[in-house]
Amino acid sequence: MIKLTEDAANQILAQIKASGDETDPLRIAITQHAKHKGFQYLMGFDQQKDNDSLYDIRGIQVIVNNDLLDILNGTEVDYVEIEGEESQFIFKNPNDPTYKAPTE
Repeated sequence: MIKLTEDAANQILAQIKASGDETDPLRIAITQHAKHKGFQYLMGFDQQKDNDSLYDIRGIQVIVNNDLLDILNGTEVDYVEIEGEESQFIFKNPNDPTYKAPTE
């Protein structure tokens, strides 16, 4: 299903702790990107709904809408430094039409 790297999990856990609200699971979702064929990825804390699946990934409760399970299957979420002290979450999804597998 979805994988969280250690760096991504640590950042999410830090955000949960900083918010002081550990009740809602993390939702991972996608929308079709308006300007190209790829996906736009969304994350946020939300309540579980009837059409969601709940997973425990590295100690983090993660929910995904069942309609997105096939599209998100195999996705890896990472947290990387991009410039100096700037960091962001990135999504490596082999089902995304714009995904380019890393070359060895």
